[in-house]
Amino acid sequence: MNLPKGIAYIVVAGLAGLVATFSIHQYIKVKTRVSVPVTGQVAVATSDISPGTALDGKLVKVGTWPQNLIPTQTASSFKEIEGRVVKTPLAKGEPILLSKLAPQGTSAGLSGLLGENKRALTVRVDDVSGVAGFIHPGDRVDVLVDMPVPNTHEHISKTFLQNILVLTAGQVWEQKGENKPAVVNTVTLELDTTQAELLNLASNQGKIRLALRNPNNSAAVPTKGVDSSQLIDEQGRKKKGESKKVITVEIIKGMARSEANL
Repeated sequence: MNLPKGIAYIVVAGLAGLVATFSIHQYIKVKTRVSVPVTGQVAVATSDISPGTALDGKLVKVGTWPQNLIPTQTASSFKEIEGRVVKTPLAKGEPILLSKLAPQGTSAGLSGLLGENKRALTVRVDDVSGVAGFIHPGDRVDVLVDMPVPNTHEHISKTFLQNILVLTAGQVWEQKGENKPAVVNTVTLELDTTQAELLNLASNQGKIRLALRNPNNSAAVPTKGVDSSQLIDEQGRKKKGESKKVITVEIIKGMARSEANL
């Protein structure tokens, strides 16, 4: 059908307008589109959880996190970790990693975290001997003892345990006289039977201190220990009245001989 030129121009203009409007609409739609992030389910701790604790519904909740923020080996459901025992401390709101849980079937409590043929021994420390509170479960420490040398007036300091695993670190209440409880800092270490005997003896015979180790350094360094005399230099011993070594020389003058002390 042939349309008059005027009408044909109007039809073409209308079609062009529709195409332009549709194109603009599509452009705006693309530019204003909000991308929906990919998400996943994450099991998180609802409170601080100590090592040796078995996980239950009161300690865990499941939430939705952006997928790119979920750490690897994170539990995605409560069923996946129900009853599992925590082997390192968990903070409130922290995602629960499978690597921080003891193997399936581990019983709750500290005994379930001990290695084969290992013992847990708790020792009392103060802010100094316990590295001012910077020791935490999972750290490695060396143990030193300061004790008197029998039948002398000297003391000896010796590193007698090295690269020992810290199981727990915290505070307990201890009775001080009548109705005077006091907070005492303690550290529980994982030891074999011989190490447990050494630590028990050292803690009763002298004063122990803990030295925090770099987690990447597990090498044992043999030491001889030091005693009190090694803290005093040559000048210090002279000041304490140590007798000076006397050198005698012979002087010859002609036929006469004499001696002089230097």
